[in-house]
Amino acid sequence: MKTLQLAVTFLLFAAAASSQNLRFAGSDFASWAYPQGLVEVRSQGIEVKRFDQRFNAVANAREFSGQSIGEYGRRFARTPSNQQQADLAGDQDPNTWWKPDPDTPVQSWWLELDLGRSVVADKVRVRFPNREGAKPFNFFSVYVSPGIPVFGGRAKRIVYRRLGRPINNNTESLVEFDLKTTGLASATGEYLSTDEVLDFDIVRFVRFEAAGATPDAALAEIEVDGIGFNLSSMVQVEDRTEHWGGRTWTSKHRDCPGCGKGSGAEALIDQDVGFRGWNIEGSDKGNWRDSGVWSVIDFGNVFRVDRIIWLPIVSGRGPFLYGFQRDKQGSWPSFDFFASDGTPSNSADPVVEGPFHYDLLSSVANSGRYLFDFQFEPRALRLLLWRVTRPQQFHRAAQLFVFHSEGYPVQIELESEDISLGGARSMRFVEWDADLPPGTRIEVETQTGNGFQTLTRYFLANGKEVTKQAYESAKSRNRGDIVEERVRDDTWSAYSQPHRFSGQAFLSPSPRQWLRARVRLISDDPSVFPTLRSLAFVANPPVITAGLTGRIFPREAAMDTLQAFRYTIAPAGFNSRDAGFDRALILLPPGGGRNAAFISASVGGSEVAATGLLRGDSLLVELPPPLVRRDSVAIAFSARLSHSPTVFNAFVFNSTAADNLQGVVPAEFGADIVFVPEAVAGSSLIRNVEHTRSITPNGDGTNDQCELKFTVVKTEQAPQVQVFTLDGRPVIELTSQGAPSRRVRYVWDGRSAGRAVPPGIYVLRIAIEADARADRVYRLVHVVY
Repeated sequence: MKTLQLAVTFLLFAAAASSQNLRFAGSDFASWAYPQGLVEVRSQGIEVKRFDQRFNAVANAREFSGQSIGEYGRRFARTPSNQQQADLAGDQDPNTWWKPDPDTPVQSWWLELDLGRSVVADKVRVRFPNREGAKPFNFFSVYVSPGIPVFGGRAKRIVYRRLGRPINNNTESLVEFDLKTTGLASATGEYLSTDEVLDFDIVRFVRFEAAGATPDAALAEIEVDGIGFNLSSMVQVEDRTEHWGGRTWTSKHRDCPGCGKGSGAEALIDQDVGFRGWNIEGSDKGNWRDSGVWSVIDFGNVFRVDRIIWLPIVSGRGPFLYGFQRDKQGSWPSFDFFASDGTPSNSADPVVEGPFHYDLLSSVANSGRYLFDFQFEPRALRLLLWRVTRPQQFHRAAQLFVFHSEGYPVQIELESEDISLGGARSMRFVEWDADLPPGTRIEVETQTGNGFQTLTRYFLANGKEVTKQAYESAKSRNRGDIVEERVRDDTWSAYSQPHRFSGQAFLSPSPRQWLRARVRLISDDPSVFPTLRSLAFVANPPVITAGLTGRIFPREAAMDTLQAFRYTIAPAGFNSRDAGFDRALILLPPGGGRNAAFISASVGGSEVAATGLLRGDSLLVELPPPLVRRDSVAIAFSARLSHSPTVFNAFVFNSTAADNLQGVVPAEFGADIVFVPEAVAGSSLIRNVEHTRSITPNGDGTNDQCELKFTVVKTEQAPQVQVFTLDGRPVIELTSQGAPSRRVRYVWDGRSAGRAVPPGIYVLRIAIEADARADRVYRLVHVVY
């Protein structure tokens, strides 16, 4: 893009016409990929969810469906007395209620609510009506269960724990119970609550049970106060229909012979502590990655996290003694948590933790504790990794809760599909309309390409993918599907650097025929978040609507040799309403304009009286009337190449609208590329050295200077040129003459620090320190008077 900007600085740009702009506004973003529920696409723009610290877990319990336990199947509310009204105890309406059937025994006056998943809660609340015909229960108890079925027996049974003491002689309409977890063993670690009692519990089932008959007794609502939004519940897993993307993984699928293979990464975030878990049977392999006792969650976006609750299955402790997890439990004597905001890292293992930088969050030393509560200041978090560095034989874990702090997330992404531009378009700017409170910003990344290719894949009946030859050799009954898959061709670029302000110049290669965009909404302040109303890609209106293709010939050239080329530009179609063009601009390689020359131009196969102007590293060709709308244009010129491959970009425009350039795309992949085999052959970085062998710097204008020329290949690193005496003393360091180029030129006037050097033999040293290798070349120059 810099080359393009430098090459066309002599043109006066003005605003592009809006008719060719690509614009998204309001509901247009509905076709983009985004985390639904976290992001809401509305007609007035894109809005992002704000997180609260508390919620009533009963309110949305029907949205979840855990495995059934007990005698009444998969019901939200269940009771043996007046089941028809059972759901009213959790309908969020205090003016409706459940009343047990007075003709049934008091022993059947109980009601259970299934929250559908296990939640971390600190309070249970029961509400009663108090009016004629509907009174508070006088005698009752409330129980809770994390949802772990009793192991063995003929039926799955639920074990409950009563909250507090039985309630007697109650007349209140509201009764609250605090939830606590008691009897916890000791442990130490950063941000870890080390108290023996924690002020929360893990709850899936709530049971209300009458302890005596009360005339007209009725229960209006059961409420369960969850402590925050569990982000783990929205990570994409196989059977989760509503999610915000992201993923989780562990050591099971790592290709590592002899390494530990843990399984159940998804079980750690399924909000079910009763039926599945993470587990491994292994031993210490010398390093934690190979031992396999680790797991990672990538939440997909960057959230603001302030609390993590970890529930490993510790031998002989916790609510798992009566569940299926009671055997093969480990002690979890030590483990670590690491957090990442998604910053890339070159030192991380991309298969294990992903290519990201992590910071240690907490290192825990444990003496039998089974429930861990980490609380810290809100921090930007995209990935969470836990590991055991020196594992024992067995490790099992039930659940990992990760809570968002109050307020907005740090960063949310939306991504478009591959968008057809309807032909080759030259994009100029990226613009957006948004509300940006202080501390918020928007970034837009783009990638562009010219097309796609079809990849044919062959599968056997067992689902295994094979080569075409193997597929055709298989028996017909063993052949499966042949799938044609559309994949991008090699013209597609990687994502650009972010566009950080509206109106910024377009940073992806252009012109191209396809575009994909990725938008980041970012906030450094949890109390505010940007609202994006519209996004526009400002393009030049085409002078040829159908687009233009180009090709250069020959496709191979000798290095550092002036050679003739022909660049042919052809409209892809004809439209009588097209503006047409009478100017063509060809961008030459850096420094290539110094030795280049315009030779001729032809339109529709006939040579015309065209004029060629060399401006820096570009060739501007002025064509005579009439304007070109349907014919091909061939431009002959000569240039010197030293880099392989060299790409020739071309543009056309109408002289009456010099600001409106339309790009030329290659007729096929590589049609705009010239290869220079000598530039990549051999290992030397310094080629074709020429220099003046002797000078007489006496000021008579004859042979006063030593001129040094050479070509740099395979690196963008600038060379260093110095002059030394024969005994190695430095004389002077030279600077390059002229514009940056691969063919460089240095001049020495035979002086050092402003004084003429003594006669003798001097050494010219050329040095390049590239990343892959270094190269040095020496030449001698004689100074005589």
